[in-house]
Amino acid sequence: MKSSPYVETTKRQTNVETRRFFPIGKIMIYAVLCFVAIFYVYPLLWLLLNSLKETPEIYTNPWGLPKHWMWSNYWNAWTTGNTGRYLLNSVWISSATLVAVLVFSAMSAYALTKLRWKLSKATFVYFLLGMMVPIHATLIPLFVYFTKVGLVDSQFGLILIYISFGLPAAVLVLCGFFTGIPKEMLEASVMDGCTVYSIFWRIVIPISKPALMTVTILSFVGVWNELLLALVFISDPDKLTLPVGLTRFAGEYTTDYAPMFAAIMIATIPTVVLFAIFNKQVLAGMAEGAIKG
Repeated sequence: MKSSPYVETTKRQTNVETRRFFPIGKIMIYAVLCFVAIFYVYPLLWLLLNSLKETPEIYTNPWGLPKHWMWSNYWNAWTTGNTGRYLLNSVWISSATLVAVLVFSAMSAYALTKLRWKLSKATFVYFLLGMMVPIHATLIPLFVYFTKVGLVDSQFGLILIYISFGLPAAVLVLCGFFTGIPKEMLEASVMDGCTVYSIFWRIVIPISKPALMTVTILSFVGVWNELLLALVFISDPDKLTLPVGLTRFAGEYTTDYAPMFAAIMIATIPTVVLFAIFNKQVLAGMAEGAIKG
């Protein structure tokens, strides 16, 4: 026996109201997301709170609010701890590395995916092999070679190393994205009189902003947080990067943790702000590159 239209309408309204007032699936999703957010945000909040305490208070009250908000810790870290100088060095080295990696990787990916030449596949494999070489295995050979050519204790030499290790991953990401660019678009540009260079700068680069942003974030964060190479190849206090400079807050017998936490907070802020602003572009670039690759 068929139910009346009024009964069917009532059932539909009841189902809609039930879904509206009991979104169990959404509640579970939001609960998990809130837990993950707290899991990632809490260490940063803990670092901020302890950077505003006195060092003895960090031992006695590591989880509570500061009794006295010591904003002077940041000034001490910036001046006495020479964090300002280390920050400028890191900005210079990271920026120079980033520009070089973006230019060279974009040109290489364009040549590997859109130009026809015999050794394109072999060259692409050569770039991929660069991702398989561990940094630790290259320390001694690089140090010996850089000593001979006078690049030890040189920021330029450190930038060269960062570029070499940053190119393989950048080329891989951009090749995956460039492969998905339609050939018809480039052929139409050739018919309109565009050269190889004008196609690259006027067409390929503008439509590849998501992939370029992905490479930007990954390269910048990798160089900004790198410690081992900078610790080995730089010894001049005026040329130290921020991660190496942070190790100088630890003394032989005691460590002044409050200014050190303030310096760590200063070092963390640029990467957090950068990723917070461009996280959508990064995720879009990685997703499109993965799909097109």
